Amino acid sequence: MRSAEAAKNTAGMIEDTVKKVKGGSELLHNTNKAFAGVAESSSKVGQLISEISAASSEQAQGIEQLNRAIMEMDRVVQQNAAGAEESASASEELSAQAQALKLIVGELMAVVGGSMKQKGGKTAFDSHKRQRATQSAKSKSKKILPWVTRQDNIDSYEQADGFDDECFEDFKTA
Repeated sequence: MRSAEAAKNTAGMIEDTVKKVKGGSELLHNTNKAFAGVAESSSKVGQLISEISAASSEQAQGIEQLNRAIMEMDRVVQQNAAGAEESASASEELSAQAQALKLIVGELMAVVGGSMKQKGGKTAFDSHKRQRATQSAKSKSKKILPWVTRQDNIDSYEQADGFDDECFEDFKTA
């Protein structure tokens, strides 16, 4: 009887152990599935990180190209600004030279045309106007007609190419 009861207890224990082994086997199977899911998710995360890294590299290259383009644009803008400044300077110089030349041509036309009136050795040309034009021209440019030097009256132009007052005797009015 004891043996039967011990066999019965042993059978119960074996049955409990089999149940526990089955439960452990199911738990192991579920754990294995979970680890497979984690491994799959890990692989996806790795792929996403790789894609993010590639996209970041492409963006860095794009930003570098953009920086080069901006630097080139800045260089061109600076060259344009320098050119504009030089053009403005040349324009001012030409304007000053044109003003001085206009004054000289007006005086020369008056001398050649014989309509110049003399007043005590000075011309009747508006000296205030001449003075203002000359000052304006000098303030705008240091190089106003470097080949002509202006003195007080219209009969005294000294030219660097060898012309003097005697060369213009035919053009003077009485």
